[in-house]
Amino acid sequence: MKHIFALLIIIFSATLSAQTEQKHIPVSKSIVGIWRRIDERKLVNGEPIKIVTGDYKVINADGTYYTFATLPYETIIVQYGSYEIESDNTLVEHIIQNVLHPRLSGKDSPIKYNLIDENTMTVAWSYNLEGNIWINEKWIRLPLAVPTSASGVNFVQPGTQKR
Repeated sequence: MKHIFALLIIIFSATLSAQTEQKHIPVSKSIVGIWRRIDERKLVNGEPIKIVTGDYKVINADGTYYTFATLPYETIIVQYGSYEIESDNTLVEHIIQNVLHPRLSGKDSPIKYNLIDENTMTVAWSYNLEGNIWINEKWIRLPLAVPTSASGVNFVQPGTQKR
C-alpha cells in the first residue's frame, strides 16, 4: 500500500509539474510559439537583408504542431502532427499529413533545432528522412505587439487620435 501511495504522489507531482511548465504561446521562451520562416541574403553590395516568407509554424505546448503557408489568395495548412523533444537540440515530428510532400505523411522526421535567443530559432530537417540531405531554415517568433503599419496603412494607438 505504501508503494501505491508513493507512486500516486510521484505521478501527481509529475502531472502538476508538466502543467506548470506549459505556457501560453505569447509568453513562451521555449520552442512553443508561433514562428515565421525568414531567409537571409546578401545584396550585390554585400549588405545583408532579411526576407520574410509566408511560412508559419505553430508549436503548441501539448506536443502538437501545424505548418501553414500564406499564398497570394489563400492561407493553407500544409502539414500537421505531433512532436517529441528528444534532447536539448533534437526533436522528432510525427507527421500526420503533409500536402506538399505527401510521401512524408505518416512518417517520423528528425529535426535539429537551436534557440539562438528566445525569438530566433534555426532548424535543420532531413528531406529524405535518411539524414543525408538536410534543409536549413531560420525562424523568428511572432511577437505579442500592437501593429504599427501594414500594407501602407498606419495604425493609431487608442487615445492618441487628434480631434
